[in-house]
Amino acid sequence: MRSLLIINQNNMPKNLEITDFTNHPAVKKCMDDLKKQFPGTPGKELIVSDVLDGHGNQYVNLVQKGGGVLGIALVGYTYILEEMGIRFLRLAGTSAGAINTALMTVIGDDKTVPKSREILKDICALNFFDLVDGNAAAKWLIRTFITHKNFSRQAKNLVSIIFGLLAFFVVTDIVFLGLQHTYPILSIATKLCFIITGFYLLLLAALAFYISTLVKRLKESGFGINPGDFFYDWIKKRLCENHVVTVADLNKKASATPDLHLRIPHPHGTRDLKGDVTFITSELVSQNKIEFPKMCNLFRTDINLLQPAGFIRASMSIPIFFESYYINDIPCEDDQIKKAWCDTFGEDNPPSKARFVDGGILSNFPISIFYNKDVVTPRLPSFGINLDDSTPESKTNDAAQWSLFSYIGRMFNTIRFYYDKDFFIKNQVFKKGVGTIPLAKYNWLNFFLTDKDKIDMFVLGAQAAAGFLEKFKWEDFKADRKVMHEQLEAKETAK
Repeated sequence: MRSLLIINQNNMPKNLEITDFTNHPAVKKCMDDLKKQFPGTPGKELIVSDVLDGHGNQYVNLVQKGGGVLGIALVGYTYILEEMGIRFLRLAGTSAGAINTALMTVIGDDKTVPKSREILKDICALNFFDLVDGNAAAKWLIRTFITHKNFSRQAKNLVSIIFGLLAFFVVTDIVFLGLQHTYPILSIATKLCFIITGFYLLLLAALAFYISTLVKRLKESGFGINPGDFFYDWIKKRLCENHVVTVADLNKKASATPDLHLRIPHPHGTRDLKGDVTFITSELVSQNKIEFPKMCNLFRTDINLLQPAGFIRASMSIPIFFESYYINDIPCEDDQIKKAWCDTFGEDNPPSKARFVDGGILSNFPISIFYNKDVVTPRLPSFGINLDDSTPESKTNDAAQWSLFSYIGRMFNTIRFYYDKDFFIKNQVFKKGVGTIPLAKYNWLNFFLTDKDKIDMFVLGAQAAAGFLEKFKWEDFKADRKVMHEQLEAKETAK
């Protein structure tokens, strides 16, 4: 696999290395500041959980938001958490968050081992544009438009130029046609203008035909510009290298939990604290949110016939950008499969083929899966990493000022954020466990990232994590969580 390059002080190319990330002055400053604030002496420890292992690591649940190539920032965030002795019991993620979640699940022998440095090895070795595995036209389109933060504006400008030229040629033809009766000498120029206009119309017709051909090809390929085969093979190889070949292997890795103990006594003890992993994807045939590997029984009676790499591939299937991911030949007439669909979704007619797109369509921040209504006082918090690439312009509430693209974007975001937003509205305390990485200057579909971009995003993730840890108060979180539970119970009783 080709390595990406950066330029050193002598202007000589060198391979991107882990230390280019971890030894960055801003990252080291984050660690120095945290060590000063939490030196580990009595009364000055970093306390984020009451669940610990024999090495003194503290455990939390972690959900990671989707966001295309912005997922590099997630690694910067988890790197700081791990360096501060935080480990992860239950993991969940969508799209890019699912990728980092998968690697954090399978790397190493157990949960006590930090994962972020190993993930950085993959970032150093991976040429991100290899993920754009469509034809030459697709690559040109993505490189020309999508790689830029303001690609929608570029597309709008191109359309304006095309129709502007057409209007110019038509107006010129009309003007010269009218003037040639007064000035016969213009007859030659009039004919030339009509020829140019005709040639331009032929070009537009050819372009329209080519676009219709691409649309037809897009339909035949599952409405995706890129097959996504490179990513599938890449993530499958990463899983296999870490001894995850079957769903059983994945579940075994995810559930492998070290001996845990509590900082203070708790009625529930630690017996029920088990690790797991969840990848969110959207299934279009049945129109349901799917949680892999938990819902594997919907598609096979023997879940080990499914490929774990497919779960991550399904979760990151950005509509149009990547082809849908399919699970074919579902034994939909099997009683066991029918029962699974009925028990899960109340459906008696399972599909014979499932088609998956990006989980962010339905739930891009699935922190709700960690909520346990039976626990009054939590033993460990649920942390979340939010990727915020919104610009000040996109946040304006003046609806009259929205462009067409802003309008469409708002409409789409209303749909895809509602499920997670509804959970936060009802469970406000969970917001206290969420850290946000500001990434407004980056385009989440820019697979042409420079090495500097990668390092800068990692740094932003590290800085966001440090800022979060400096402000997070575990005792306040527990108290607020208990109050929230009591309020919810009161509402239920009132009904």
